This record gives sequence, structure tokens and C-alpha cells, in this order.
Amino acid sequence: MFLLFWPFMLASIVFSLIALSKKKPLFLVISFLLIIPFSLYLAATPLFKWWGLILPFFYLGSALSLRKNIMWLSVLLILPVLLVFGWLGYVVITQ
Repeated sequence: MFLLFWPFMLASIVFSLIALSKKKPLFLVISFLLIIPFSLYLAATPLFKWWGLILPFFYLGSALSLRKNIMWLSVLLILPVLLVFGWLGYVVITQ
């Protein structure tokens, strides 16, 4: 499981940062595709049932807002994904 989720999560963060810096929504769609296995895993846990299903769509919403040149909304929609990744990384490291 380590080889499946963490590299995809890190690649998703890198692609989302590239998308914001270059203003290319295609990289956010790639991030959406990379986060799908992680989100399905989260959807299978009782604590994150709904967040696991909703989390990838933040990237699609961010890509749509970036396509319409609304940068502040794009950044705002990426923040929940980054917060969940950061919180989960913190929980795993401190166990």
C-alpha cells in the first residue's frame, strides 16, 4: 500500500503546484486522476466515507476555475486536499 498511495499523493501535490504556477488546468486533471486510488481507499474507511468521495472533485473544480482565470478560487479549492494530505502524513509519522 505504501507504494501505491504516497507516491501518487506527492505527485498530485507537485502537479497541482505546477498547474497553479503555469496556469495550466490540464495538470489539475492529472492530479485528479492520481488521487483516485487514495480517495477510494478513504471512502472505504468509516471516518472519511464522504470526504473520500468528494476529495478528487476539488481538483476538478480547481481546474475549472483556473480555466476561467479565477486564481483565488482555484487555490482555495486545492487547500482541503493539501490539508487532508498533511494531516494524514502527520498521523502516520507520529504513530
